Amino acid sequence: MPAVYAIDLIEKRDKKKRMDRSIIKGWNVHYQTLAEVEEEARLKKQKEKEDASLLEPQGDDNTQDDADREEGLETAEEDHAAYNRKTGSFSGHYGKQPVKDESVKNQIDAILSEKKDAFHSVMSALQQEQEKNG
Repeated sequence: MPAVYAIDLIEKRDKKKRMDRSIIKGWNVHYQTLAEVEEEARLKKQKEKEDASLLEPQGDDNTQDDADREEGLETAEEDHAAYNRKTGSFSGHYGKQPVKDESVKNQIDAILSEKKDAFHSVMSALQQEQEKNG
């Protein structure tokens, strides 16, 4: 006669809970392809344009709209050129516009003058040393 083992229902429940928590379920994961992501972005931009066009008053001045579109294309091209893939940011714009904040200007001047003063002090010490030796 085969041996009969008692089934511990609590242990069975705990094992099921551990399994439920430890395995990623395929029905919870959706892998988007690059085409899907691009399509979503395109649809989002199209919807934003439609919303913006509904909010803008319709006028007879089409030349202004053409100029705005051309300006938008130029800024988009500049943004694309300034994008840095390694950092994932538009770091090409850093340092190209003048500093407007006075506190930042003062910090920049202090840092640059500090380095300049240190350089001049080292150079003068070297010159004095050369004069003594030479």
